This record gives sequence, C-alpha cells and structure tokens, in this order.
Amino acid sequence: MAKYKSRLDRRSKSKSNKVLNIMIAVVVLLIVVVGATILTGNGSDKENASTEVENNDKNTSENSTDSDSDSKQKDDENSVSMKEDSDSSESEKDKEKEKQDEKEKQDEKEKEKEDAPEEKESVALDDSEAQIEESNEQNVKRTIVHPNWEPIGTEQSGDHVSSYETGSVDWQEKEKALSYATGIPQDNMTVWFIEGNGGPQKSIGTVTEKGGSTAYRVYLQWMDGQGWQPTKVEELIENDKD
Repeated sequence: MAKYKSRLDRRSKSKSNKVLNIMIAVVVLLIVVVGATILTGNGSDKENASTEVENNDKNTSENSTDSDSDSKQKDDENSVSMKEDSDSSESEKDKEKEKQDEKEKQDEKEKEKEDAPEEKESVALDDSEAQIEESNEQNVKRTIVHPNWEPIGTEQSGDHVSSYETGSVDWQEKEKALSYATGIPQDNMTVWFIEGNGGPQKSIGTVTEKGGSTAYRVYLQWMDGQGWQPTKVEELIENDKD
C-alpha cells in the first residue's frame, strides 16, 4: 500500500513538473514574442520617422522648386509684360512722331502754297479785248497786245538781277511769263531762246507748242516785287531761233 502510494506521489509530482515546465515555456515564449514585438515596433517607428523626414525634405524641396519655378515664371511674365509695355510705348511714340511729321509737312505745304505767287490765267491771243495788228516788220506776221496782262508774281526779293541761266528761279519765272502770254502750257511749250532786250529788266523769249510750227516772240518787262509782265507778243512767219 505504501508502495502504491509512493508511485502515485511520483506520478503526481512528475505531472506537476510538466505543467510547471509548460507554463515556464509559455511565459518565456510570451516574453520572446513581446520583446520581438517591441523591437519590431521600434524599428517600424524609426523607419516611419525616417520616411516621414524624407517625405518632409522631399516636400520642402518640391515646394522650394515650385516656388522658384513660380517666381521665375512670374519674373518671365513681368519681363514679357514690361517688354510689351515698352514696345507699346515705343509704338505710340512712333505714331505720335509720324503724326507730328505729317502735320509739319502739311503746314509746310500750306505755307509754300501761301507764299507761292498766284497762278495767272492765260489771256487767249485771239481774245476779243486783244489788240491785234498786222505787221510790216520782217518775219513778223502780226503783233498782239492785251490790256489785261499782269505781272505773274515772283518768289524773288531784294534787288532784281535778270538771270539767263537755265533752271534758275528768274529763268523759271521768265518761262512762266512766256506761257502766260501765249496761252501755251509750260509742259507743252518749247522754249527756243531767251535773251536780253536792251536793258537789265527787259527780256525776249521765243517759243512754240511742242511739235507746232507757229513761233511767238514775247517781250517781257520786270516789275519790282511783282515779277515779269508780258508787254507784246509777235507771231512770227518763221521760227528764227530754230
């Protein structure tokens, strides 16, 4: 009986040891799991913190880049805007200058028009008031004088000096007087000769229509401040200056 009891005690004790060992193993396993969890959690937190720092740095860098890009874009836009404003201002200045130049040219034309001598209308040689006489002079068919002839006007001032230099102001005014006296337009008139007539303020010119055969000898007299005035026209039988 005692022997049987001893066996039961040993079995009970052995069973208790097993339970105790299992509990110890469970506790150790729990400690290991908890420790591993703690270590893993710290690593994850560190990794998350590192990732967060990197993300923050990246965001800061991107924000900085975006800010620099926006600033550069604004600078470029401002530069373009300033250039456009400058170009627009220059364009406006050019337009104003063109208007001013055009106005000055117009004013100059008006002044020239005012200063230019009034264009005299030619008096026809066969006008009813014209005094026409047959001539007995050699090479003169008839003589014409018109009471309405006037000085043609002049651009010259001061003491007058008759000029026989082709293209001079005085020469051009002589041609205008020849056209006025004969009624032949200057652009259709051939001037064969202009010469003096016995005095510094007297001239004679010989003209025909372009392609025409009738020649006219025109006598001119200078009128101070008023220009050349026709005094007589002779219709020639033949052009003695041809």
